[in-house]
Amino acid sequence: MWVLIGAAASTALALSHLLVIVPMLPEPDEEEVGSEVLALKPRYRSLVTARRTATLALIAALCGGMSAMSPAWGRGLWWVWAGSALTLIAVDQATTFLPRRLWAWCLIESLLALAGGAAVVGLPASVLAATAALAVAATVPFWLMWRLGGGLGFGDVRLAGTMGLTGAALGTTGWALALFAAAVAGALLAIGITIVRRFRPSPWGPVFAYGPALWVGPWAALAIFSL
Repeated sequence: MWVLIGAAASTALALSHLLVIVPMLPEPDEEEVGSEVLALKPRYRSLVTARRTATLALIAALCGGMSAMSPAWGRGLWWVWAGSALTLIAVDQATTFLPRRLWAWCLIESLLALAGGAAVVGLPASVLAATAALAVAATVPFWLMWRLGGGLGFGDVRLAGTMGLTGAALGTTGWALALFAAAVAGALLAIGITIVRRFRPSPWGPVFAYGPALWVGPWAALAIFSL
């Protein structure tokens, strides 16, 4: 039952964000990102295509079903990660931007899901506090990389916090696995893109979307926990 509920909830979240919220997102300010970058970036409203809609629906359904393996109180967090956050990652992959407004929706939904799950099972306040602390702690290494000019945008720092919140639903070990898996995925992604772009140059140059690697982290941790 929880597999079907998770698949349905995650798909609904992914499609509602893609079809309703994404087309209404404001475009980045030219003074902030530069006219050359804006010239390359697809408009948010152009991202709503039949192919992208079908792809997100399929991935959201599969990952939402997988959320049944998470602790009962944290399933809502995983539905948001499988649905809402997936749409955010799709936008990042297409544009290299992580819109703050779309991320804010993901954060609000995650916090509501966490509060709802905690209320249903009577989760101790100490567990909630630890979950919040781990979410904040997840941002630290990414904030340092951003601050030191490691090639990350601040959107990645914000996304790392929601990744940490989701991973923390598996406890400290699951949280650490999520961060480790995201780091490995990011390194592999960077290597792969560097190789591909030697043969197929991109107008983005060395810039690439790091969000997909962060999104993969919690799923890798959940898969390991389910073994």
